[in-house]
This record gives sequence, structure tokens and C-alpha cells, in this order.
Amino acid sequence: MNDLKRSTITSLEVAEMMETDHSKIMRKLEGSKDRRGYIAILSEAQMGVADYFIKSSYVDAQGKERPCYEVTKLGCDFLANKSTGEKGVLFTARYVKRFYEMEHQVKQIPITEHPGEVANLIKVLSNRMDKQGSSPYKACEMAQMICSQYGIQLPDDFVRIPEYEQLSLQY
Repeated sequence: MNDLKRSTITSLEVAEMMETDHSKIMRKLEGSKDRRGYIAILSEAQMGVADYFIKSSYVDAQGKERPCYEVTKLGCDFLANKSTGEKGVLFTARYVKRFYEMEHQVKQIPITEHPGEVANLIKVLSNRMDKQGSSPYKACEMAQMICSQYGIQLPDDFVRIPEYEQLSLQY
């Protein structure tokens, strides 16, 4: 899961969820003159800071680049653990819901711009399967799988398992 977009929210969103200023979140993460931040503590303990917080930036309303962090679910768990009271409870509820939404987001498969190439791929694979003695319905399953990967919808009854196969599956 090294993909940054996997499941992170920005420290700006964390600040909003915690009903606090972003600068306070940054101070907790990076520390101040008189206090070490969570990132320094985790780094010194060799805890893999990137599992929690990933350095990033954003452009503010004045067009200036400002520092922020991408916060993973583990990072939110960490921050929630350090929060107390009603704000801590509300933050936990908000980030849990947000990550749930991200994890259950319907992924839209882009429809291919080259259906001829998909058809050719299916034809080549179908011929290969035929030469190897595969059942015709197996070739249909393969075609259905390829079509779904390229966003091409087929009828629900496109693949029909022969009755003799259904009988062997039951016993």
C-alpha cells in the first residue's frame, strides 16, 4: 500500500474534523521550540513515520505553498488516541466514517477507447483455449472477464454453464 492516494486525508481535513487550527495540528506533528513533535518521537524510535504521516504541501488562498501532511488511517488512530473528551470522540467518529467512505467508494472502470483491440484479444485467447480443449463456456467466462476489465458490459446470462457441468458441481 505505497500508493499515496490509497487511504489518506490531509492534515487540513484532520484539523477541520478536530475543530482546531491547522497550525495546532502541525505543531503536534512537527513540534515546537520547547516540545518534540510526534514525528520526531516516531522517527527516533524507528517506527516508520510514513505509516502514519506523509510530508506534503498545499497552495493556500494567497497562492503560497504551505506544508501539510497526508495522514493515513493509522495516523488518524494515533491522533484520536491522543485526543480526549468530546472533541476526541467526534474526531474518531468523523475520521472512521471518512475512511469507510473511501474504502467503499465504487471504482469506475473507464470504458476502452479501442474496442477492436479488446475484440482481437478475446479472439486470440478464445482460439488458444479452443486448441487446448477448453470448454466453450470457459472461453465465454474469459471473454466476460476481459470485457469487465475494459468497462464493456455484457448481458447477465452471457455465460451459461452446461447442465452436465452443473450436475458435476452439485456432487
